[in-house]
Amino acid sequence: MTVTGHPATEAGHSALTVGQVARAAGVTANAVRFYERYGVITADRNSGNARRFTVDAICRIKLALAAQRVGITLKESAGILAGIPPLSPDLGLWVAAGEELVRIGRAHVDQLQTTVNELATLDFLQG
Repeated sequence: MTVTGHPATEAGHSALTVGQVARAAGVTANAVRFYERYGVITADRNSGNARRFTVDAICRIKLALAAQRVGITLKESAGILAGIPPLSPDLGLWVAAGEELVRIGRAHVDQLQTTVNELATLDFLQG
């Protein structure tokens, strides 16, 4: 995933700050650090020890956020996204990760629907 003219892609290194990633992904700076702790994104450190991210950190966070809404854990998302190298231009890897997140999300939705159906009938109380 490359963005022509973006500082993170020009020199092939990490250039986005925590704040820049947070604004672009629609989360707080603390959330960016949280996603880093869980392995959804990774950072390099500059000479001043400040975190610097590649532009694809934004996509990774957005995917993980969407996945969380259907009950996919950050650990699961991190595991799936780990197969995509930073700044990978391989759209097939991104599509495969998205498809896997959709597959897991659908399984979660199906499980929730089964539980809702059980609650609706109260059959689980008998027996």
